[in-house]
Amino acid sequence: MKISGKLFIAIFLGSIILVSCDVNDDGFFQSTQVSRILSADVPDTMVVGETYTLGIAYEKDSNCHTFSNFQTVNQGDSLFFVRAITTFTQNGNCNLDPEEALREADFTNDFESNFTFKFLKDRDSLGDFIYLNKEVIVIEE
Repeated sequence: MKISGKLFIAIFLGSIILVSCDVNDDGFFQSTQVSRILSADVPDTMVVGETYTLGIAYEKDSNCHTFSNFQTVNQGDSLFFVRAITTFTQNGNCNLDPEEALREADFTNDFESNFTFKFLKDRDSLGDFIYLNKEVIVIEE
């Protein structure tokens, strides 16, 4: 039983190595990156449990970048961080002129008190993050 188990592991690892080593380079390259958020259309007031559509403008570094998603982190009871993720696919014909793109995102307010959206905008010369802050007042209805 020990020999067949070792043989299975050797075959399994060998097949992974063979499958993962593709020597045909077709020039295809893909990666994800964080893109700058340029502006955000956020209501000044929200009600707990209500869903709102936010308009978020982000910057595509080229026409080879496509929107992937918004990554969000709820930190504590007063901060909601948002960053735009794009996918870059090298196709040889990239126009490297940055362009603004607009996406909508639905947001259901679970905050019971006032909070702040922090949209990742850029980095300063020291490498610290710069955020576009949008304060929201939570009201009862």
